[in-house]
Amino acid sequence: MKRKGITPIIAIIVLLLITVALAGAAWTYLSTYMTGLTGQSFEVRDYFCIRGDTAVVIVANTGTATLPVSEISIIDTDTGTDVTDDGSWTSASGDTLPNGALGENDVGKWEGEDAVCGSDGCSYRVVGGTARAQIARIYC
Repeated sequence: MKRKGITPIIAIIVLLLITVALAGAAWTYLSTYMTGLTGQSFEVRDYFCIRGDTAVVIVANTGTATLPVSEISIIDTDTGTDVTDDGSWTSASGDTLPNGALGENDVGKWEGEDAVCGSDGCSYRVVGGTARAQIARIYC
C-alpha cells in the first residue's frame, strides 16, 4: 500500500515560504514602529537669558523627519501655561525657518520676550513630536 502526501522537497519549500512571509511581516511592523519613535524627535541643546528679559531655548531636530516648530510647546512650569506664542522661532543663525519647520539635523532658536524670572530663575518644559519632555532652567 502506497501512502499519498506531499514530497519532502515541496514540504521544505512551503515551510521556507511561510518563514519568509513571517520575517517580512515582522520587518514591516518593526520598521514602521521605529520610524514613528524616531521620526520627530528633538534635543534641547542650550538655554540662556539675554538682556535680562529674554529667555532663549536652542532646539536641534535629532529625528529623521521634518519637525514643524508649531508642534513644539514651551510650557512655564511655575504657571503651567504654554508660552510658545509669547516668543518666536528662528534658525540658530537668526534666519527665518523654511516652512516654519526644522529639517533633519537643523537647529532652531526660540526667544521668549519679557521673561519674568526671579532670583531662582525660570523653568520651562519643552515638549513635542515623539521626543521626551526636557527641562530648561534659565537664570536671568
